Amino acid sequence: MDALKYRLLLGLLLLTGGAGFAGTGTDQSVPVEKARAARIKAAFLYHFARFSTWPEEAFADSETPIRLCILGKDPFGSALEQLQGKTVHNRPLEIRHLPAGASARECHVVFMGPMPAQVLATTLAQLQHRPVLTVGEGEDFLKQGGIVRLVEEKNRIQFEINVTAARRAGLQLSARLLRLARIYEEAG
Repeated sequence: MDALKYRLLLGLLLLTGGAGFAGTGTDQSVPVEKARAARIKAAFLYHFARFSTWPEEAFADSETPIRLCILGKDPFGSALEQLQGKTVHNRPLEIRHLPAGASARECHVVFMGPMPAQVLATTLAQLQHRPVLTVGEGEDFLKQGGIVRLVEEKNRIQFEINVTAARRAGLQLSARLLRLARIYEEAG
């Protein structure tokens, strides 16, 4: 393993707290199990929140929780239970489940599960200039204005970030997070 890959792997392990990160062993032929992948993705959501900063106006007051919303079909199952009781930036983390097409404007982090393409496009357009960290998995998610895309590749879960979309939303992402991501450049 070359030095760059080793540092990247070490960084990802630190970022996820080593929480069962898939593909870290030498056997690359073992596929990421569905439940294990869900736990890893849930841990990523938590860490994305930890390494993001929202403008003050995103919160009604100092007691307002960080709202992590799952919009549409929930691919996590019981994996989100590991986030119960956690805090982010001295605020409690509140998990909400919303049906596809529901307003996510009161959320701070939104995972957009599988949903019809038109519903996804409409939701992303509604959130485009709001301080909401959008996370999804679809191939065109970043192209449509999403901020973070989770990707399963070579038995690992990796992520890509659309920094232009993050700026548009008024979010600041930590340099540490950006170093670990593949950066997506919007056309134009």
